This record gives sequence, structure tokens and C-alpha cells, in this order.
Amino acid sequence: MHPSRQLSRLALFVGLLLAIASLTGQRNAWSLATPSYAQGTPAAAISFTNPGALTVTVDAGDDFATTVLGDAWDMNTDHDISYEIGFNNISTSNGLWSGTYSGVDQASGTPATGYVFPLFQGFSSPLAGQFSQELAFNKFGGQDRFAINAAKYTRLSYRMSVSPRTINSPLAVYWTTAKPVTWPNTTNYFANTDACQGSNTFFPWNGWHLYNFDLTQANGAPAARAGAWQGLVRGLRIDPSTAGATGTQVKIDWIRLSDPTSAPTIAIPWNTTGVGTSDRVDLYVADNAAGTDAAPIAYGLAASAGKYDLPTSILPPGQHYFQLRLQDGSQQNGCSITKSVSAWIGPLTIATKPIITFAKPSKTSGADYATTELGQPWEMTSSADIVTPGLPYPQYLTNVSFSDGIFSAKGVIIPPQTETDAQFWLRVDPNRPINSTRYHYFTVRLKVDLPAGKDLNWAIAHGWGGRVIWWNTGIQTDGSETKYGTYYEGWRTYTIDLAQATPPLPLSNLAQADNILTPREQNPFPAQLGWTQLGTVKNLRFDPLETMAAATNTGADVFSVDWVKLTATDEVQRGQPFTIETGVNVQPTTLKTLNFYYTTDINQPTQHLAVQTAKRATTVQQLGAYKVYLPLVVGATPSTSTTPVVGNPVAFTWDTATVAPGTYYICGAADTGVSVATYCSDAPVVVLP
Repeated sequence: MHPSRQLSRLALFVGLLLAIASLTGQRNAWSLATPSYAQGTPAAAISFTNPGALTVTVDAGDDFATTVLGDAWDMNTDHDISYEIGFNNISTSNGLWSGTYSGVDQASGTPATGYVFPLFQGFSSPLAGQFSQELAFNKFGGQDRFAINAAKYTRLSYRMSVSPRTINSPLAVYWTTAKPVTWPNTTNYFANTDACQGSNTFFPWNGWHLYNFDLTQANGAPAARAGAWQGLVRGLRIDPSTAGATGTQVKIDWIRLSDPTSAPTIAIPWNTTGVGTSDRVDLYVADNAAGTDAAPIAYGLAASAGKYDLPTSILPPGQHYFQLRLQDGSQQNGCSITKSVSAWIGPLTIATKPIITFAKPSKTSGADYATTELGQPWEMTSSADIVTPGLPYPQYLTNVSFSDGIFSAKGVIIPPQTETDAQFWLRVDPNRPINSTRYHYFTVRLKVDLPAGKDLNWAIAHGWGGRVIWWNTGIQTDGSETKYGTYYEGWRTYTIDLAQATPPLPLSNLAQADNILTPREQNPFPAQLGWTQLGTVKNLRFDPLETMAAATNTGADVFSVDWVKLTATDEVQRGQPFTIETGVNVQPTTLKTLNFYYTTDINQPTQHLAVQTAKRATTVQQLGAYKVYLPLVVGATPSTSTTPVVGNPVAFTWDTATVAPGTYYICGAADTGVSVATYCSDAPVVVLP
């Protein structure tokens, strides 16, 4: 065949492909560089100018969930998404959260599109125009220590897939700063069309997309909300698709809320040829060199800009590869035709941030009342651990059983009540009552299960929650009742510090939101005198469920309890060793250093260096460029606390000989050589004189 005829056929074939791509309105993400449009015009091409800048290892930076919650939103554990509405078929597996739009809010029965809360603010109960926050059984943003500092964490990024993505179905982000908490609403939100806007149509993004928002800027309609991201943000909500139809499938790989100044920004310049004045550039990212499951991280960039500045804090730990795609701006504003793609380059390695969790000191590691004072811990090995009042006292429990250290029962509704008053009393020796100034951390390990076809929102709306009650003479005389705390499904450990119980304030006083006692406006029955204020407590009661009629015989009215503890703050006599028990999410021997400190103020975590008790010669292990002094890092004893640690157990025997008597929090600072992180214990330890 004559060469000129062969080229003519090739040009005709390419033109046909371009026409098909334009008609279908879909991005041809994998197309090759198109040939020149006219003789002498160079072929379109794009490549990275400095690929070496994307083949380095950098710190992950400061991510809110990792730093403040101690658990990244990496979808590796249940309820990395802390709450969701309008979903069914929810699962978390292999680092992916997935769910399907159910089309209904199961709590109210009203139509709803699905939305998720990376940080749930908590619930509020309206009363006379005011609100009362619930008992803080979980890490909700309504507690100031778990709220988002909006001045620090300003970059929201997440990798998500929505299928199918309809044209007129934008995404949205909502948040709330209110205290007492309210649910996010249109006071603070932005919406953004999740599509490329062509000259006469939308091109929705289907499949994986890496969303990236600077929350200090206007991120779509309404632009007037720019500047609203400020103060303490207590609830953060993401709407994957505001008009998605029932059956829409949503998958979430990870979510990050980061401080962009805490990690490097890498300039990504590009080289181009054959570029039109309106051409656009899209930047894609994948977790492998083949580009599998590639997702756009930035799109619609002006090719003439010549570069994109990548804030690396928006990416999670791991390896990331990048590709540039040159879009024909003369066709559908760059939405439909890919003129050229670069090679995949990388990896850019985001180093894992070390996370330290504390098992001792913790809210469960101190002396336990039942173990110390009664010689019989509340381990639910038999009915001797609890008291279930007999007749004529109302019988709110049925199907009671004790098996393999598990106490299980079903809650019963006794008319005219509309919900169960399920309860059991912990055994207390009247001759050795609870010293409430010493024992104050109440912890229960409890399990509840979701009925088939029901979600967490439905279960909580129908009574998935509990409270603690105590008294000496009578509830009306000297008794107190905590607010209502809600549960997650499965085995969970719930802890509350009863020392936070103070006589309730009026609901109009914002300080009442942090009190754990029910306000008198909601229940005037208990005396609400407090916990430590009593000095001693003779009766301690736990109400594990308050399920309503709709939950009867569904399985949601059944609970199981593994153990209950009422513990004191950890103590050590000055001069005696104290074993600090922690867990680290990386292998301890990969750490450059791991130092422990004691402090009177967790805002000054490195106030005093903790010295380890000398008990054997130091050995040194060479690890690449770093030396790890093993006895200074790991002891021989793994953690044995009833509080599970995350990751690898690490024990450190603290020498208190030179420590001044006082109350101290223990903090750990871990350095991998790339990333440094510091965490402090939730509970202190008292060094006695």
C-alpha cells in the first residue's frame, strides 16, 4: 500500500475515534497522543519536568484523626465512619467502607439521600429551646478535646467512588460549631458539582475520585460560606451525592483532615508540545505503577500554568504514583478528549505516622473496687457479681443467662411504660461501700447486635443506649442519674468518669453540656448530688438498654456484658517502679527513638523526661542509619491491661525515685527518622510521697 494512502486511512480512523468520544461525552482517559491537526504542527504531548521530586519519602504531616482521635480514618476498623444516615448493606473490609443508598432515614421513616460523618458531633435533646448533650460514651466532637481546631486543620481530602453518578447530583460538605451541639445545616456548608462542566453538558465523574478541598476557600455554591470554617468544629458531614437514587453505591477508601503546613508541598511542573490556548491538564494518582484504580486529584488546570503545587498532607501513608493528562480545551472545555498522557512516575512515599496508645496509665488500669475491696471482680462468671431485685420489684429482664463469663439478658417493657427500664445492680458490700473519692472510672464491656435490615440510626432511635445510677438511701434522697449514652454494634468498651458528675446547672448554662448528670429540666426525680460529693456509695446500678416497642423481639433488645470495672487513678509510691504499658502501630525496632515523659499539663507533653529503671545492660541493634537502644524502648513484659492496645505492645519501667509527688500524665514521643509524633495518656498517675 502506498504510504500516503496508509496515512490517510490512519487519519480517518483517528478522526472517527475522536468523533465517537465527543458523542459519548466521556473522557478518553487512556488515549494516545493525537497526530498533528495540520502539516507542520507538532503532535500534542505532556510529561513531567522533574519526576525525581515525586520519588522521595516525606512525612505524613498532621492529620486530625491520627493526632487527635488516635485512629486514622483509613477504613481499617469499624466506625472509622462514626455515623451514617440513609445507607444499607454497610461493611468495612480490606480498608474500604462501602454502603448503598437506602433512600430512607430509618430513624424517622422519611426519604433521605445517604451521608456520612467522619466526626460525629453527638446527639442533642431539644427542651424549651435549649439542648442537652448526651453521655460521652464515644469520641464525639461535642467533647471539646475531640473537636476540630479549624485554624489548624484546613485541608479536607478523601478518596471515594460513587456509582452511578448522575449529572445533577453534586457532593456537599457540612459542619457544625454549635455547643451544645446541633446537627450540621446550611449555616456551614458548601456544595460542588462532581463533574466536568462542558460547553453544553456535564461529564459526571464515575469511579474513584480523590477529592481535595481547602476549607478556608469557597469550594462551590454557596460561595458566601467561604470563611465559615473557624473556631471549634464539632461535627463534619460528607454527602457523596445529594440527589443520588436509591441503590447508589458508595465506597470510601480514606479520609484526611490535615494541616497543610505540617508536610511538604511539592511543585509538579510539566513539559508540553502541541498545546492549544484553552487546553487543560488533569493530574491523576494511583497506588501502583500500573495506574490501577487511578483517581483524579486535580483537574481542569490551565495547561499554560505550567505546574501544580501538591500539598502532600492530603495523601495518606503509602506509595503513590502520578500521571498527567492533557485535555483538549477546544472540545467541551477539556472534558471529553484526551490529547496526551504522560508515563506514570513515582513512588512518592508518605511515611506512616507513629501512633502510641496507652493501656497503663488508663481509665481501667488502676485499682478496681470489686477486685480490691470485695476480692471478687465483676467478671460476670455467675449471678453473684450482680443483684437483680426480686418481686415485687418490676422485672425488666428476661432470658437471663451466665455462660463463659458473659452475662446476657433481654429488656422487657412493662406497661404503661413505652420503653424498657432494663437494669442490674453491681454487688456492693454494705460494710465496705464504694469510696467515691477514690474509685470513679466506670467501664463496661458490652455487646449489642443490629437486627437484619436495620441500621445504627434506627437502633439508637429505638433505645440503644444506657446510663449509670447510684444512691445510698434512695434515688430521690441522695441518688444521681447520668445522661443517656449511645452504643455502636458489636463488642465495645464504654468508659465514663463519674467524678465529672456535678449538680446540674440550668440548660441555659453552656457548662451543663460537659456535666454527665441529667439536667433537672429533663428528669426532676433523682437528687443529683454528684459522685465524689457523697464520699461513699452503697448502691451502683447500670441501665444497659432503653429499647422501645419497635425493637421488641428484633434482637436489638438483647445485650451481653463481659465485665464491669470501677477503678481508681493509677498510683505509685515515690521510689517504686511504675510500668508504663503502651502499644505502637509500627515495629518498635524500626523507631529511631521512643522517649517517655511525665507532665502536669498535656499541652506541655515533654515537661519532664521519664527515666527507666536500670535492670540489665543496654544492647544496641543497628537498623540502617539508626541505632535503637532496646531496653530504653521495649521491656520484656507485654501489656496485660484490660484496655487493649493498638499495635505492638511496649512496656517501659519508670524510675520514680527523683520524681516530685504529684499527679502526672504520661506522654510518649516516637521518631521513625521521617515522622515524629507525641501522644499522652487519657488518665494520669499519682506519685505518692
